[in-house]
Amino acid sequence: MIRMMMATIGAPATTRGMRARRQVLMLRKVVGFAIVASGFAVIAEQALQHALGA
Repeated sequence: MIRMMMATIGAPATTRGMRARRQVLMLRKVVGFAIVASGFAVIAEQALQHALGA
């Protein structure tokens, strides 16, 4: 019975930890995508400037 109580007490904390870890992972993916997208935008801009001779 004590084990059941301990398990139910610990469950929400574990769920919160997993949710926080998942959010951090998603944030890292979004930031990484933004960095890569901005890099491609810079490359495209430089290629366009080179093509136009500006």
